[in-house]
Amino acid sequence: FPDHFFEHWNGYNVMPPLHDPVPVGALCPQFYGYYTPDDPTDGTNHPNYLSPILLLECCGEEINPDELCMDDKQECASLLFRFHHAGWLHESFAARNILWQQGKPTEWPIQRAFSTKSFRLIDFGRSRKMDSSLTRASEEDTALRLLHLLHHAD
Repeated sequence: FPDHFFEHWNGYNVMPPLHDPVPVGALCPQFYGYYTPDDPTDGTNHPNYLSPILLLECCGEEINPDELCMDDKQECASLLFRFHHAGWLHESFAARNILWQQGKPTEWPIQRAFSTKSFRLIDFGRSRKMDSSLTRASEEDTALRLLHLLHHAD
């Protein structure tokens, strides 16, 4: 993914099709590294079963769309729209793939108690480069429905 997916930003942006400004933070968890053991054996031909380790930022827990305020719902939707704007499809967009925590990951614990929530998009196992605006529109419709952001004409 591009570096800007992991960067912490300050400020707000309007991410179409949304019309309201939303905070712009990192889109996905910070990636700290992938480590493998130097020697997975103990000198014999029998492996010690040391697994590789993928180190990622801990981003909290799964959202519950029904418990989010409108601003938080729009911020969650903006994660997917930013992902699309960069040319990617998630292909597994669901509440379980948006995590939240109180405060920003870079804040000291005492500051987190007084901060707003931060959100991250996760689970990119099915993600792929975008090849069609139809698949983008379908995924965006799913996001708007999940987060109850569709405006119905009465």
